[in-house]
Amino acid sequence: MMCKYKKVLFMKNNVLSFLIAVLFFSCSGKNVEVQRISNLEYVVVSDSIYTRMPGTILYQDGIVFWEDPISFDNIIHAVDVKNRTELLAFGNRGEGPNDFTETIMSLDSEGGIIVNDLNKPLEIHFQVNIDKKSVSFSSYKYDCDNKATRLLYLDKGKVLYHYPEAEKMFQVKENTSEYSFGERPIKEKMNNAYDIFQGQIAYNPQRRLLVYSNLIFPYLSIYKRLDSEGWSQIGEWKENLDYTISEGKLNFAPDSKKGAMELALTNDYIVLLQRDTEMEENISNKDMRGRNMASLPRSLFVYDYDLNLKKIVNMPFPMLRLCGDVETNTIYAMSVNPEFELIKLEL
Repeated sequence: MMCKYKKVLFMKNNVLSFLIAVLFFSCSGKNVEVQRISNLEYVVVSDSIYTRMPGTILYQDGIVFWEDPISFDNIIHAVDVKNRTELLAFGNRGEGPNDFTETIMSLDSEGGIIVNDLNKPLEIHFQVNIDKKSVSFSSYKYDCDNKATRLLYLDKGKVLYHYPEAEKMFQVKENTSEYSFGERPIKEKMNNAYDIFQGQIAYNPQRRLLVYSNLIFPYLSIYKRLDSEGWSQIGEWKENLDYTISEGKLNFAPDSKKGAMELALTNDYIVLLQRDTEMEENISNKDMRGRNMASLPRSLFVYDYDLNLKKIVNMPFPMLRLCGDVETNTIYAMSVNPEFELIKLEL
């Protein structure tokens, strides 16, 4: 279980160009050392991110896929991270039988990506060949439910949905069978649960772990996939929350801390993109509305799978998207520097 810190001590090392922070956590009576890193070295994978707002990014088998949620043509881009070139772009938005309206993108456990339409039962599996710079696809129908805001493909035919409005937030469906799990982190009844429990989910197949982070308030939970059908919550953390419920609506205090903007998993780490109030200037919730890129967070909070905070990485520019390689400790981020760039960082 992750615990709150009591004291912070900073020591500056100019030669190595990073800060080491030692934070003392009250967790089973032991201290946990946290490394604070400033301006971590990074590699620009692509500076050809031509969009007004990049959407979801995912990594698999040497390719970063990024989505353009605004474009109508070639809405999915595939970038070869080794050669740092865009391989190709594909997928369309429109009214055709294989066109998307509103998309959600996830990894295919057998390679490639799966794109689902949130408004109709369209599902397309895309396979990209790096050597040939080509894409093949297969179109299917799926159980479309617009109450779900996230979905993951665990195995062939087995899909995990995130329902922020449901009493049990996660549901696994396979053919005609289904089951639900995952209690809400706030137990009180409310009529705006759909908004309050929005967040990110990510799955590490090597560790068989599902991680959920909340967007609205600071919260993390980890679920272990059991050998038999089902999941067991093995870790949870949340800060003390200041909120009221009036006429059935939950409202947080005006200056309440926000949750993580993005979530990514690597081999050893859970990585959150969020504001570091110790190092970043104070930006009010009002300043964060709209598309003010300067208001985006610049810091990565790096946890181990026991929910111990291990590193805080402060970058000199804002970031807005994250994905990770679960076989290494590589993170890919969409940065604003000052234009959009896809960058690679080693944790």
